Amino acid sequence: MPHRPPSLRVRLLLLAGLLLPVALPAMPAGDATAALLQQLRQAHGGDRWNGIGGLLADGQESSDGLSGAMHAAVDLRSGHFAIRARNPVYPRADGLDAQGRWHQDMSGLIHPFDSAEARAMTITESWVERFGVLTAPAAASYRALPDASENGRRFARVEATPQGGHPATLWIDQATHRLNRAVWPSSFLIMTRRYADYRPVEGLQLPFRIEDSAATAIGTSDGESVDRVERYQALATLPGDALDRPDGTVRDVAMRDDAKRTTTPMHFQGNVLLVEASINGSRPLPFILDTGGHAILTEEAAKQLGLASQGKGVSTGSGPGSMSTAYTKVARLTMGKADLRDQVFLVMPYGYGFAERGDQPPIAGILGLEVFERFAVTFDYDRGQLVLQPYDHGAPPPAVKGNTLPLRFTFDMPVVDASVDGKRGVFGIDTGNSGFTLLFPQWVEREGLLAHYAKGYPQTTGGVGGAFLSHIAHMRSMQLGDAAVGNPLAQLTRADAGATGNPTEAGNIGQDVLSRFNVHFDYRRQTMTLLPRKPLPPRRFATAGLRAAKADARHADRFEVSWVVPGGPAAEAGLRKGDEIVAVDGKPVRAMGSDAFRQASNAQAEDTVLELKLADGRNLRIRMRDIAPH
Repeated sequence: MPHRPPSLRVRLLLLAGLLLPVALPAMPAGDATAALLQQLRQAHGGDRWNGIGGLLADGQESSDGLSGAMHAAVDLRSGHFAIRARNPVYPRADGLDAQGRWHQDMSGLIHPFDSAEARAMTITESWVERFGVLTAPAAASYRALPDASENGRRFARVEATPQGGHPATLWIDQATHRLNRAVWPSSFLIMTRRYADYRPVEGLQLPFRIEDSAATAIGTSDGESVDRVERYQALATLPGDALDRPDGTVRDVAMRDDAKRTTTPMHFQGNVLLVEASINGSRPLPFILDTGGHAILTEEAAKQLGLASQGKGVSTGSGPGSMSTAYTKVARLTMGKADLRDQVFLVMPYGYGFAERGDQPPIAGILGLEVFERFAVTFDYDRGQLVLQPYDHGAPPPAVKGNTLPLRFTFDMPVVDASVDGKRGVFGIDTGNSGFTLLFPQWVEREGLLAHYAKGYPQTTGGVGGAFLSHIAHMRSMQLGDAAVGNPLAQLTRADAGATGNPTEAGNIGQDVLSRFNVHFDYRRQTMTLLPRKPLPPRRFATAGLRAAKADARHADRFEVSWVVPGGPAAEAGLRKGDEIVAVDGKPVRAMGSDAFRQASNAQAEDTVLELKLADGRNLRIRMRDIAPH
């Protein structure tokens, strides 16, 4: 992760799925609230809904600077729904059926949303879709909230909590008594749906403009969409195929020589995991392979490959901010003997420091869900290779025996149950996390662990959403399936750190822990299997206590120091923020990448000496040590 592009965003069903044919239920709310909700029902058509069992909607959807046709269906009796949309770049679909919530990502394949948090999200999402305020008498509790004003309009507000779901705040226009918006939490995001352009349809009042937006708790946008309905159909029952999900069969992978297995080189340095892949027949390029990500090209890589982009969106991830996005199409993505056809890539303006690797080829981007949905994937750290076994290509990949953990999904990143310091929690599994295990402050505080981790040494960190200050301390223990991981380092994040401050999860497990195993992912079976490494990598915790990177290509010969841990080894040796490093252990910085410097200055044996030459002529000898509290 650091996760996360529009992949994390669930653009919710564009249609309100209005009004089941039942009378207003008795509610644990005051008479004024009950009267308000009765007015709401009447304003949307009242008893006219008694014969309606389903709605279909057709129109246009606009998002990220792209527009295309959409079709939506909602079963007003069950709350099941399906939406299909296609813009000039990719199709998408979302739905809920008897098997559960499913999502089609931009690569065209599907996976479930089936974590505990996803189930709670789905209950509220479905309740909003079917206008549950007027349905299922025992399904929700209600609480009046203070009225609100906006742009000269007055709104009554009611908090509705479906049983087992998250609370949704309903904004009701006091002039028309119609629903203006619904607002509810989904994982680390706040979803807002606004309804407008109500028109009569066979005696009903339906919104012909629906705006969906997602934002973090501090208001950072994670994307918006606008749906313009052109036609509604109100039916007694939905057509039999209206809620069908895509079959999920892989049809866009070709294996040369009819191979049932292929490998591609895998490089691991400074906790950054890179795999080789080629784009449209290019030379092999290094990509981060990220369980929490999607196919991404850096702007520079897209330019070098001659790929034009279109659209303009925004994505959040690790950190409080966001990053712009665009899209491009790749005719052929090649990994070993596997060719993936017609893949959609995001194009994102990652900084120079993200991609540069000194005298080695720069990182071209990120690969993610599109790989894991098409192959069983093994990270073989011992052999330095990635193993791919295709789905739907003869016999399915065999199950792998080992320490197997079930995978679940809230959005697109898999999550598992694990324990830290004897406390059970839900953790993201993030092969793109090149740092330590992240612990989220809300969970840490709930479990009574805050005092220990807040004493950790301060360190800046970040990702797509920018930099923020964290604290690093040793865990007392960690249990991952059958494996006792010992006392690895943990990084306490902040509540405003976007996806890495998720109030519904405990944390995020990255390469610091995963690389102690060979790891097999099988998304079809929804499992992760941890296999022993031979030999087991040594545990080393000594650090120089600094953060530095190259500012841009004009300064490729130096790392600029952006952070020095107060009282840490680098500070004691005289290093200061703003200093410029031109050589590391005798090697010119021009030949080094950030991953190589990270490896030289972290995770070393106690008392290892790091020698730095600075641009001002000073030479520093930093004796590294473990500075994290135990």
